[in-house]
Amino acid sequence: MVINLIKNTMVGIILTIVLLSEAQGQLNSQYPVLSRYRKWSIIAGPVFYNKARIYPQYGEYTFKNRPMWGFNAGFEYDFYPDRQWSFITGFLVAYEPIYNIKYRILKQDLYPQYTEDIVDKYKSYSFLSYSVPLLLRLNIQSGKNSFVNFLSGLKVMYFPKGDSYYGLLISNEDNTESREIFGLNLHSQDYKFYGSFIVGTGASFAMKKLLLKANLIYVINFTSTIEGEYQFNNLFTSPPARGNYKLSGNYLGLLISASLKKSKKKLCE
Repeated sequence: MVINLIKNTMVGIILTIVLLSEAQGQLNSQYPVLSRYRKWSIIAGPVFYNKARIYPQYGEYTFKNRPMWGFNAGFEYDFYPDRQWSFITGFLVAYEPIYNIKYRILKQDLYPQYTEDIVDKYKSYSFLSYSVPLLLRLNIQSGKNSFVNFLSGLKVMYFPKGDSYYGLLISNEDNTESREIFGLNLHSQDYKFYGSFIVGTGASFAMKKLLLKANLIYVINFTSTIEGEYQFNNLFTSPPARGNYKLSGNYLGLLISASLKKSKKKLCE
């Protein structure tokens, strides 16, 4: 169902791009200063993923989910950089997060040699993901060499299927006995392609040798990227605890891109 929705939406966007591209082709350059730069850009920047959520089923033990930083890099292609309306596509590579957790195990639930609570934190990232965005962009001139833009569209991400497990194992003082007291068992979805909605705004500056752009975007996935369950068990005094884990994969990103100025030969064409 999700895959069909992505396919149908992407087909609709592509048809819209074709129709509007024909209309755009009849227009002259609206921002001549931008026609001096190439349509290809190198793009990179940090992203800030939303915290995962947990849904307790029973027991009092839980843990804290923490926000996760990431990084996107790739390239983009602006079909009509010198027009008010344009389409942007490209290719992005990123490390997708799995978890970033902080937990506390009380000393009364541990072996006698533990004189304090166990307080620890761990984070993990998965394989690389590969994304292709399709964005509609509105560009408005705000100064002689500066512009503001608004963009919206979709993104298709290839994210390989996989799973991850984190467990906390403790032992008694002479290492003759051990217990796993906390486990986090996670996995991606059964499919490899994910769809996302993108909305954002930004600014661009026409400089002597390059066009510098900065965009702040928010990405909302149609389905969560990581799901699973957690369990606290084998504790000395507290009862077991169990619950579900879900990571949406949504993020806020600051993407910086740069387009080189065309050569003199290209400018004359």
